[in-house]
Amino acid sequence: MYALLFELDSIQDFLFASGRLRDVSGASELLDRLTNAKAEDNLLDAVCRALDLEVVEKTPQGEEVAFSRRAGGAFYAFSESREALARLRDLWTLALQQAVPYLAYSLGLGGGDTAAQAFECARAALRADTSRLRPALPAAAPVAARSRRTGLPAVAFGKAKDGAMDAATVRRKEFADLAHSAFLDRFAPEGSGLRWDDWPRDLEPDTDADPKRAFPFPGESRILALVHADGNGLGLVLQALNAAAKVRPEAFVSLYSDFSALVERITIRAARTATQQVLLPAREPGRCLPARPILLGGDDITLLVRADLAMDYVRTFATAFEEASASELARLKDRHGLGEALPARLTLGIGLVYLRASQPFRMAIRLAESLTGVAKQAAKRHDDTDPPSALAFHRVTSSLIEDYDALVEQTLTHRHGDTRYVDTLGAYYLGEASPRPRLDDLLALANLLGAPDMARGPTRQLLTLMGHSHGEAVARYRRWRQVMRDKHAEKLERFDTLLHDLAEVGSGDELPYNRDGKSPLGDALALLGAGHVRGKDQPDEAEKEHAA
Repeated sequence: MYALLFELDSIQDFLFASGRLRDVSGASELLDRLTNAKAEDNLLDAVCRALDLEVVEKTPQGEEVAFSRRAGGAFYAFSESREALARLRDLWTLALQQAVPYLAYSLGLGGGDTAAQAFECARAALRADTSRLRPALPAAAPVAARSRRTGLPAVAFGKAKDGAMDAATVRRKEFADLAHSAFLDRFAPEGSGLRWDDWPRDLEPDTDADPKRAFPFPGESRILALVHADGNGLGLVLQALNAAAKVRPEAFVSLYSDFSALVERITIRAARTATQQVLLPAREPGRCLPARPILLGGDDITLLVRADLAMDYVRTFATAFEEASASELARLKDRHGLGEALPARLTLGIGLVYLRASQPFRMAIRLAESLTGVAKQAAKRHDDTDPPSALAFHRVTSSLIEDYDALVEQTLTHRHGDTRYVDTLGAYYLGEASPRPRLDDLLALANLLGAPDMARGPTRQLLTLMGHSHGEAVARYRRWRQVMRDKHAEKLERFDTLLHDLAEVGSGDELPYNRDGKSPLGDALALLGAGHVRGKDQPDEAEKEHAA
């Protein structure tokens, strides 16, 4: 048996290369049509037809080819014929470079006595191929116009905003408007009637563009949330599948194919649930939905959503993902006799970045991926066998820093002598039964601080003072507590309860930081600044900042 593995590298860099939402939209559809079997006229099917390869869903015989995975621009192919897979590899890479220029990828071909052994051999070859540098085509002449957005050699000229465009940008724009978009259909609830033109295409439309296709920002605010989510616990599932395949080697391809399809169904169901429960109710008449899907492949999802809806979206998505995974995994257990080897559910690690529409998406997605890693690590530390869903987020208020650890050190850390104070708890856990710190408690704290009669100005000033005068910060916090005790004792009691639940901060502590020197106040104020909490008939914090 032989295996051919193909995966895309740096997908997010390709998606966000030009920084324009219209180009990102086109890139999403373009990538979705590479390997997804459900996508109309996908490239992989076209290549297989051109080679006259017979694609089967069972264990392949002779020159037959079977796929155990076709999602997220990747595919895993198996065949008894090395020649068949070599021909697939050669024509696929040729077609890919013409269809999607400058797209980085890795591939590996290997063989073994069983499909599992072939897979491991091909996986080793793929890992070795990851560091391989390939020539970028088309190559630039010594004197050539270049795209000002990507720096790549230009092959065409677009509108005034576009100027000189490279080959990949041209392809992105060709797919920006499609009446039949299989990718966007995955986010549309069944029976909703949503079409491709119900989703925004531009952040700021051109003068000759349809203003109805612009992103529906609320008021003067131009703040978005870039959300990236990735599944937890997949390693345990793969271990269970590997163990089952050792007992039944002939079932390897079907096991992995069923699991790949299962993960895709779970993610699509969660995406549609979030659209139904969060996006559709928030849609304004005559305007697009307040979000733009960017990527959905396997257990990965990336999208832009209106800032004030972001937390509701991720909570709804995570809940639906966990519920769908529980029922789907139970069916997978029954079908393949896996017993208790599989986990009861799958969960998510989520990274979220609040940013202005004018800030570079390409840097923001790297920060979102870094935040996702923080969330996944926190979940694994809590429970390695059943990690809870977790979220880490950051609101960008100055220059973008791609690495979360560097960001915390440079923008959220204060020092007083040998003591280190940090204005974030890092990751928060999702769900009512989740461990502490819980996202629901943080949202409750933000709601409390966002109330019209709540004196939150001193709270914001406290964090500023922490970087200048520790003594003055202690005095300011003491005075604020005294004012709240005299005028709003119930709110202060609620404030103390939430601080204790989130970080075990006591009401008698001189500052709202726990024993580790961490506080959730910075995170709560970040939510206010992003417009998550609004008082009745009051402009949100983002609009205030814009007006200022």
